Amino acid sequence: MNLNEIKKDLNPEIKKEFDKSKLKVLTNQNDFLVKNLKKAG
Repeated sequence: MNLNEIKKDLNPEIKKEFDKSKLKVLTNQNDFLVKNLKKAG
């Protein structure tokens, strides 16, 4: 099941939380990448 299928089944409140959690994961990944780039540079 892909993310779009999951999103259709969720109610609006859960959808908001789901989007927030995705954003947190992306932010954490970006922080990690930035730290590594700073070390390398």
